[in-house]
Amino acid sequence: MRNIFILVFIIGLFFLAGCNENLKNSAQQNTNNSTTTSQQATTPVDHNQKYEAMIYWEQQGKIVPVRKQVGTISELINTLFRGPSEDESKSGYFTELPKVSPNKVILEGDKVLLDLPTTFYDARGSFRVSNILKQIVYTCESFPGVKKVVFLKDGNPISVFPGEGFVLAPYVDKNSINGQKGE
Repeated sequence: MRNIFILVFIIGLFFLAGCNENLKNSAQQNTNNSTTTSQQATTPVDHNQKYEAMIYWEQQGKIVPVRKQVGTISELINTLFRGPSEDESKSGYFTELPKVSPNKVILEGDKVLLDLPTTFYDARGSFRVSNILKQIVYTCESFPGVKKVVFLKDGNPISVFPGEGFVLAPYVDKNSINGQKGE
């Protein structure tokens, strides 16, 4: 009788061990499915294709969009930093962006890493800086899949716009930039 009890006990342990393995496999499968889903939520970018995006200029005290066809986020950002075309300027569009070129523009998942030279951060005046940041963030977010911008200063993360108090870390998006007031 004692041997039967031990045999049933051992079989029970094997059964429980097998159930635990099934739970692990099920949990792993669920994790893989959720990872796949979140990866699919980010729009893949085909560098041979043109995308419709918006460049945000200033006009009559407001930030306004202008449609552009671009192949990459770098092309979009470089166009923004070059300023409005001659025709756009004649239509009253302008920018407060400093006359600098980005050091690097990197698309990483749903965020853009925007490395700007130190002189970019010399801009002063909270209304001006607010509009500059809005132009950049709105323009970046108009590119497929982009949801946030990470600002870098000569390759190093920057958490606050110097002298103006705008929080830039860990990232900036439309919601965070609209809710901020400079110092």
